[in-house]
Amino acid sequence: MSKQIVLITGCSRGGIGYAMSDKFLKEGHTVIATSLEIESLESLAEVYDRCERELIDINDEESISATVEKVINKFGRIDILINNAGLPAVGALLDIDLETAQRCVNTNVFGTLKVSRIVGLHMAKRGKGKIVNIGSVTGYASTPWAGIYALSKAAMHSMSDTLRMELKPFGIQVVIVAPGATKSNLATAGAKLVHVPEGNSLYISVSKYIIGRASASHAPGSTSADEFAAYAVKKILEPVSPRYVTFGQSSRLFFVMYYLPVFIRDFILSKTFGVGMVRNQN
Repeated sequence: MSKQIVLITGCSRGGIGYAMSDKFLKEGHTVIATSLEIESLESLAEVYDRCERELIDINDEESISATVEKVINKFGRIDILINNAGLPAVGALLDIDLETAQRCVNTNVFGTLKVSRIVGLHMAKRGKGKIVNIGSVTGYASTPWAGIYALSKAAMHSMSDTLRMELKPFGIQVVIVAPGATKSNLATAGAKLVHVPEGNSLYISVSKYIIGRASASHAPGSTSADEFAAYAVKKILEPVSPRYVTFGQSSRLFFVMYYLPVFIRDFILSKTFGVGMVRNQN
């Protein structure tokens, strides 16, 4: 494949976006790595002269437009867009802070759409391009204690399916990449946000399971961000990429659960995440 101009959101060091940036750069492509914390991208820029660092707030259309315009003015095009920026949300649906929930959905769904709209118009004018949205295996099967995050990723998957059909006439491919348990910054951020209200939560008896859910992707056997990036980038660089790329620890299990009878899926997930341990305190 010819050398590509790749724009990636959410590239803070230690995450999937950072690892994917590194992999694209090693393959000889030019990467515009973006983050809200641009200082965390210094090491990429120091190693690769083909790495550009830019600030993007994916919830701010002016911020997106300014960066995209800057990239197009300098390089003439964007070949691949990787929508990786996102937020976690962990907690029982009856407990979770609604502001946290709304930020998660707005960022993961509408933030991704905002970037896709602006870059997609540019790609449509060229008659080619590839938009890659980083979803999650929880988009296949929602788990207890991660309902908001799962619904945001399920919505992203659904949105991507529609984008794929609507953008095909313009030569644009849309790819959904669904990581399994992969070590990244997302788990660290989720662990800081998780909260089980003492005294008025129905789930105080299983608080350890809820808190543990935030860092589940860092459990022993989890896929490293570098390993995930190597697999995902290989698929993305294929001339015609798969519509869905699913990879990482437990990813096959979640993919299969999507097709299982609901009562079986509920049993497996409820047992895994301690729902059966909930004690009725009324």
